[in-house]
Amino acid sequence: MSATRRIQADLNALLDKSVIVRLTNGKQYIGQLSSFEISPFLVSLSSAKDNENNSFHKVILNGSVISEIILKAAPIFDAREFAEILQRNLSLRPGDIKLYDDVGVITVMEKIRVTESGVEGTGPMAQRIYDLYNDYISKRKKGDNK
Repeated sequence: MSATRRIQADLNALLDKSVIVRLTNGKQYIGQLSSFEISPFLVSLSSAKDNENNSFHKVILNGSVISEIILKAAPIFDAREFAEILQRNLSLRPGDIKLYDDVGVITVMEKIRVTESGVEGTGPMAQRIYDLYNDYISKRKKGDNK
């Protein structure tokens, strides 16, 4: 994967998350990353506040003045980790579980979809995955990474 695609995947993973954007002039904004453009580099924040406590409905920042973008809280759902849990707990053939790590999506038997938002699908297998997902999220919220 090229560096540009990795950056795009990293930024995609930050969409709708609370981030801190620090600028080269020392100013910073805290808000929800609502969109971005790679070329030219632009970042859009919703419900943002600056370091002077001014509130803004929407802020669009030119990438040339951004020094760093920081995720405020670690995500609870790790698609790669959960795909490994599914592999260990479900008796499926190799290839039945597909991980799309760059967008945080897992598909099971091309019928069930798992993201940080939950499990989409129906039937006994979807219910087993849903139970594993709830157990996984519960443990992650408690700080138990096993």
